[in-house]
Amino acid sequence: MRLFLLRRFVTLLLTLAAASAVVFVVLDVLPGNAAQTMMGPDAAPEAVAELARQLGLDQPTWQRYRTWVQGLLHGDMGESYAYGSPVGELVAERLAVTVPLALIAMALAVAMA
Repeated sequence: MRLFLLRRFVTLLLTLAAASAVVFVVLDVLPGNAAQTMMGPDAAPEAVAELARQLGLDQPTWQRYRTWVQGLLHGDMGESYAYGSPVGELVAERLAVTVPLALIAMALAVAMA
């Protein structure tokens, strides 16, 4: 049983790693970047390039992914470009509503079953 659980856990970790890498690369190959989105279509190219440099978007994809994973392992999910606040805070905010809803839905499902 322990071996089975260990295999399942390793499979879970590999699946999460592969999924995060695929999503990271797909978002990287899309046209435009976060700096252009943040500054808008009328922004000067020099200003967009400077913001991209500040955000680290001038680094290779593998380096930015490695930095993101290292931060994630230390509990730092980064900063939201859209909201300008830490992603961890945004997730915690939404979990405060999502968890009670999920528990109520689970209780209703068990009661109906």
